[in-house]
Amino acid sequence: MSALLNKRLARSLWRMKLRLFAVISMVFVGVFAGVTFGGYAANLETMYDTIYEDSETGTNLADLWIDNQSTVWSSEQVSGFCDSLRQSWPPTSASLDSCEGRMILKGALFHSNETGEHIINSVWHGIPENADIDRTWFPEGNSTVGGRVAQSSNEIVIDAHVTSALSIEIGDEVRIGAGNGSQNFTVVGIAYHPTNIYLAPEGSIFPPEPGQYVIGYLSNEGIESLSGLEGGSSNTIMLDIEGTPGFDLSTTIEYEGQEIDDIKPIVNSSMSENEMDGRVRDRGQNEAVEFMRLDLEGTKKSVTPITIMIGSIAAITIVLSLQRLIQSQSREIAILRTLGVPRTSLMTGYLIAPLAIGAVGCGLGALAAPSGVNSMLDLYQGLIGIPIIERTIPLNLYMSQIGLVMLLVFISGAFPAWKATRIEPLTILGGQSEIRVGSSLLKRLTGWMPTMLGLSIRSSVRKPIRLGLTFLAVGISLMLAGSIQMMTVGLTDSIVGGLEDDQTWDIQVYVQPGGEDDVIQWAIDNDADWEEIIEMPIGILEDSTGMQRTFTLVALQGYGEEESMKSVEIIEGNSPEDVDGEIQVMMDEGSLIMNGWSVGESHQVQIAGTEIDVKITGSIRGEVARTMFFLQPELSSIVGMNATSVYLDLPEGVTVDDSLGMMSSGIIDRQSLLNGIEALLEQQTQILTAVMGLGVLFTLAVMFNTMVMNIAERDFELATLRVLGASTIGIGTMLTFESLLIGFIGGLVGVAFAFGGAVGMASSFSTWAFYFPVILVPSVAFELMSIVIVIALAMVPIGIWRIRRMDLVEKVKDLSQ
Repeated sequence: MSALLNKRLARSLWRMKLRLFAVISMVFVGVFAGVTFGGYAANLETMYDTIYEDSETGTNLADLWIDNQSTVWSSEQVSGFCDSLRQSWPPTSASLDSCEGRMILKGALFHSNETGEHIINSVWHGIPENADIDRTWFPEGNSTVGGRVAQSSNEIVIDAHVTSALSIEIGDEVRIGAGNGSQNFTVVGIAYHPTNIYLAPEGSIFPPEPGQYVIGYLSNEGIESLSGLEGGSSNTIMLDIEGTPGFDLSTTIEYEGQEIDDIKPIVNSSMSENEMDGRVRDRGQNEAVEFMRLDLEGTKKSVTPITIMIGSIAAITIVLSLQRLIQSQSREIAILRTLGVPRTSLMTGYLIAPLAIGAVGCGLGALAAPSGVNSMLDLYQGLIGIPIIERTIPLNLYMSQIGLVMLLVFISGAFPAWKATRIEPLTILGGQSEIRVGSSLLKRLTGWMPTMLGLSIRSSVRKPIRLGLTFLAVGISLMLAGSIQMMTVGLTDSIVGGLEDDQTWDIQVYVQPGGEDDVIQWAIDNDADWEEIIEMPIGILEDSTGMQRTFTLVALQGYGEEESMKSVEIIEGNSPEDVDGEIQVMMDEGSLIMNGWSVGESHQVQIAGTEIDVKITGSIRGEVARTMFFLQPELSSIVGMNATSVYLDLPEGVTVDDSLGMMSSGIIDRQSLLNGIEALLEQQTQILTAVMGLGVLFTLAVMFNTMVMNIAERDFELATLRVLGASTIGIGTMLTFESLLIGFIGGLVGVAFAFGGAVGMASSFSTWAFYFPVILVPSVAFELMSIVIVIALAMVPIGIWRIRRMDLVEKVKDLSQ
């Protein structure tokens, strides 16, 4: 007998093909997304390990970096530091393998092509031929790289990220400068570098336009020739410690950095002995390295939640569909119960159905997942520019994702299956009509309303559990897409909007210490407005947990209206003033939140080895990196220089020329910077559109499923209204009010879920290095609500079509009983 019920169940499922297809599609997407993101993360992790490892094919990423952009250490200082460090190295720690000094300079590439002469912002690394730490990377099997390392004083290796955009090939001559004239170098190699995997200037997460930011790797002799400094001069020291000592992860509460932090006091002591000062950073504090780790960790974290969210939507749809199916088959079940069919046999059929649906969806998802992984990795290559040659998907990833989705599907079928076994034959077969008496409370609450509106509201809430599950599914669907959109729009508005609307400079000219006078004279000669500014990533503070954190110092001429070419958004407090006593500063909101500091408090920070007391007078929004804002004269007296760069507002017809390029250490064009940010956001928008479309489709499927079941369950009531003379238009109006009510409440739930998801994602992804603010943008909330309401209203014609096709005689014949 149970076999007959199973056949009947299979036929019933097949009759509702559209809903069956929707559920299978959700299961498919759940497995597909889980394996795609998981495979993407697994391949990235393998690639990073390959790049960073200390091997013949790896780069041997440093464990500690010591740098100071405002000074240069002599060869004797660097040698003395390394010798002192080795002598005082604790025997209980892993041994010190290497200690190397490097010179890293900001500069410019003078590039000519068919569009004219271009001065491109650049960074030049001096890397010895026999370097042991942070070597250039020439991956095998990749056609974009090749050649060898720079060996002589006129050779250079160009980073592979930019060679295509600038049409640079091995053997070409390039002209470069670093604020001390310019020289020609021969390109002998095209390669990558472990600290420049993501090609963006320090302090920014947005890469410039392709070809508008260049990094090159010279020999020691080459960097000395370019800079005019003595041999062996350095402004960066790299330490390689045996193995990979643990460093503190900014995304966890636990403290993992004991091993590397035990070494930092010894490093500081050796620096003091050799009259050196600078910031000391481990892998977790190096923004370039930390950003890639965060990207990988964020991908890993997102795999399970995305799979659970999509699987939950499918599970909710299965629960609702099976409940309706059991209701429609209650007579057959009752008959089988009277014939003695055991309850376990009945339950089996309703458990097999969701498992069969899940198996089909999981199988299709697993088959399609490799193409998804390859697409994600291709997208990563396009965004980051690093080749991923070896691509595999671990078998355990398939098993874990399929197992998770099948568990959700099984759980979704358990309650309806149990409910099917609880059906009482006497209740079903006793000739009772299923005429429900409405809630007296609802009647009193809606009694003052027009008849159709009151009926719509009472009809909408007649199944509160189903309605609640529908709102939950809609909320999860919109959280999937809306949270990403809210984060992106909030970040765009605060950063891009500020750069585009609140800043008036055209170019930012970087200079060597004391080189600002030549730039200012150039500005005067060309009738350009100018402003000296200081930007230095050399600040150090101790947070509430006792950890030392680095931050960037920024000094402008003022923060009032038209006092500076760069306006900042002060969200709390006031701008600093030049007063006696404590130095007044402002900090970005991320720094204040993560430190637990507040406006009006005083704290001690370290700048260039000097302890300074500062009073926080304001909080700034729109800075991704941790930043402290000073008045320019006050910071100038602390660091001993007037400017690290000069803002220029160029008059009509004036452009950057060679003379300005040769006196600078790099030039940034604001419009080019904006174009690069917008290009990245446009690429992300494509991903956002796909995810948004997925959320809309899920919402559509859930709303359609609920609407169809609501109408199917009310066939008797709707047919009675038709028999009593209600017009199709009247009933359609009632359905419209009902859909509008469900859509409005569902939209509010969706916005709440999306905002909560955005806050959760921002909290998860925000670290000391990168802070992501979340702002409830009205336009995004309105868009999400509109989507749900439009989908709800779009279901009305389907309901009217079903009502018009209804057999009134068949539906109301029970009244004769």
